[in-house]
Amino acid sequence: MSGYKAIAAVSSTLRTLLRDRMEDQKPVTIAPPGMKVTNIVGKRVNLFLYQVSQNGFLRNQEIPGHGHPAAYGSPPLSLDLSYLVSVLDPAEGDEITETADLASQQILGDAMRVLHDHAMLHDGMQTRRLLPTAPILDAVLLNQHERVKLYLQPVDLEHLTDLWTSLSVPYRPSAAYEVCVVQIESLTERPVTLPVQIRQVFVQTFRSPQVTEVFREPPLGGVRSAIAATGETLRIAGTNLAAAQTRVILGGVDAPITGDPSDDQIDVRVPATLPAGVHAVEVVHDRNFGTPADPHGGVRSNAVPFMLIPTVTDVAPATAAVGATITATVAPPVLPGQRVDLLLGDEPVRAEPLALAAGATSSTTVDFVLPPPAGRHLLRVRVDGAESRLDYNRTTRAFDGPFYRVT
Repeated sequence: MSGYKAIAAVSSTLRTLLRDRMEDQKPVTIAPPGMKVTNIVGKRVNLFLYQVSQNGFLRNQEIPGHGHPAAYGSPPLSLDLSYLVSVLDPAEGDEITETADLASQQILGDAMRVLHDHAMLHDGMQTRRLLPTAPILDAVLLNQHERVKLYLQPVDLEHLTDLWTSLSVPYRPSAAYEVCVVQIESLTERPVTLPVQIRQVFVQTFRSPQVTEVFREPPLGGVRSAIAATGETLRIAGTNLAAAQTRVILGGVDAPITGDPSDDQIDVRVPATLPAGVHAVEVVHDRNFGTPADPHGGVRSNAVPFMLIPTVTDVAPATAAVGATITATVAPPVLPGQRVDLLLGDEPVRAEPLALAAGATSSTTVDFVLPPPAGRHLLRVRVDGAESRLDYNRTTRAFDGPFYRVT
C-alpha cells in the first residue's frame, strides 16, 4: 500500500504516460494553467489537479490480507482525484488566425486517446519510446490491491465556467478526468484483540410469550377489568408465559410474581414504586449464555395496557368550609408533572404543581382549595386520568364513600 506520496505518484505516472504514448509528442507539465513554466516553448499539455475527495465506497474498508484479522483501527485513506487536462500555449497573443485553435484541439484529442487506451494503471505498464527500460507506473503505485482507473468526467458548462474563472486565465481546450481509487495507508497503531480461547454454540428453542388479557384478581364485583391499585394482584392471561427465567414488567418496573407461573397465567403484585396512570404489561423470558453464564437480552411479549389508580389514605381536616385548604394523602406518590384533580361530587379542583418530597416513597400529600357548594360529597382524586376507587354497595346499589363534608 502506498504512503503520502501516492497523489504525486499518480500525477507523475499520467505525465510519463502522455509523454510516451502521444503520436505528436508535446511537452507535458503539471502546473496550474495560469502559471508560466520555464524552458517550455510552444504548445504543451498540462495536468492540473483541481479536486481531491474521499471515496465513499471504500472509506471504512480495510485492505484484504493486510495486517492481522483481529486488528482494528484506522482504515486506509481512499481518495478520488479530479484532473483538468488542457492544451496551453504561452506564446498566444490577442490576435490569432481563424484556424489557430485547430492545433490545440488536435493535441487534446491525441492526449484523450492515450488516456482512453490506458484507462487502468497497472504494474505491467512499460515505456516504448523515450525510456525503453523504465516503467511508466511510478514505483509508489506498485502492488496495489485497488487498481487506479481513469474516467472521463462529464462537466457541465456552469461548473467548467466557474473553474476557469477561478483560475483567472482565458479558457483553453480541456477535458476533466477522475482518477480512482488512490489509497494512503494510515500510520495509526492498530490494537489487536485477544484470540478466541473457547468456541461454543448455544441453541435454545424459541417460545414467544403472548399476553391476551390483564385483570385484577380477584375480580372486583365479578367484573374483570385492567384496573388495580398499589399492592393489589394483577392476573396476566395468555400463552407460553412460563419459562426458566420469567419476569413481568409493569411500566418499566419489575413486578414481584406471586405463586408459580404457568403457561396460561401469571399473578403479580403491583409495586409501590409505580406512579398512577396507564402502564404497559410485558412478560420477559431472560436467557443466559456462556461459561460462566451471562444474562442476555430476553424474548418479550406484546404489551397490554392496565390502569393503576391512586388511593386516598387520609384527608385533613375532617371537615372544612368553602374556600378552605385541605390536604389529601395519596398513594402511590405523585410525580412532578403529573396532573392531579380533586373531585367533590362532579366538581373538579386542580391542585398546584408538585415538588417531589424528599423521602416520599409510599405516598404524597396534595393541597386543594374547597369549592362550593357546601354539603356532603363523594370524594375522589384523579391522577393523569386515573381516579381513585369508590366503595359501592351492591345490596343498596349506592356508594358507601368515601365522603367529605363541606360546611
